[in-house]
Amino acid sequence: MINSRSRLFAVFGDPISHSLSPLLQNYFFSKFNVNGVYVALRVRPQRLREAVAGAMAMNFAGINLTTPHKQEILSLCHHQSPEARLIGAANTLVFKDDKIHAFTTDAAGFLVSVRTHLARFSGSHVVLWGAGGAARSICFALSRLGVEKLTLVNRTALRGEELAAFCREHLAIKTVALLSPDHPELAESVTRAGILINATTMGMHPVTDAAPLMRFDLIGKHHFVYDLIYNPRLTRFLFEAEKRGAAIQNGLDMLIHQGLAALQIWMYTDYALDDRMYHEIVAKLSAELI
Repeated sequence: MINSRSRLFAVFGDPISHSLSPLLQNYFFSKFNVNGVYVALRVRPQRLREAVAGAMAMNFAGINLTTPHKQEILSLCHHQSPEARLIGAANTLVFKDDKIHAFTTDAAGFLVSVRTHLARFSGSHVVLWGAGGAARSICFALSRLGVEKLTLVNRTALRGEELAAFCREHLAIKTVALLSPDHPELAESVTRAGILINATTMGMHPVTDAAPLMRFDLIGKHHFVYDLIYNPRLTRFLFEAEKRGAAIQNGLDMLIHQGLAALQIWMYTDYALDDRMYHEIVAKLSAELI
């Protein structure tokens, strides 16, 4: 029950109407007896500084960041966790003693989400679309999973080169390549890779006809295709991959586990989901998807 002692939390993003984070976190609050309320707020990139200052002024207990704020937020923070500093992106803020502390839980959420597919990653070749904050966290996670070769695909060369340099200099991935979406070598890379990951917003509701890869004939039964998007539950990328026999997964499980990790940071408590709670929240979130 919301009252005058309820602690305030929010997620900042643009767009934000698709977000299931309020449903997720308010479920956690009810199950773990946290007197809090969590909302989604649209914050345009040019207003991020004002929005964070306003949240501090109103004594918010915690903030999540989603697209497009995960990298830009670091310039506003007084302290960064070692992982956020290394990755160069954050999705979780804590306000303490008039200071902004930044953390990232995306990599941890991804690692838990692929727990039943771990054998696919060791020594594998991964093609990853995107070069934003989420993509940087996924690259960090892939290095921990023992991926041997990583092909990055990004429309903006400069941002792609920055991520490729980060992977080569700081992550234990043997081979890192960068290709544009229309590069002639991309088809061969996709065919040879075992894992395809979309870390862009292409295919997110409401623009559901889009996909990072339109050559669906390149996808086969040997592929594991992962899309960080969770709304729609079956993006065109996943739909076409499944039709061709690939194993697929959307970003819902990652959302749940990165959200739980954020709550643990805010409340300094090691909350855990039992099987009943996990299946209950999956059902609640899935009911909201198209």
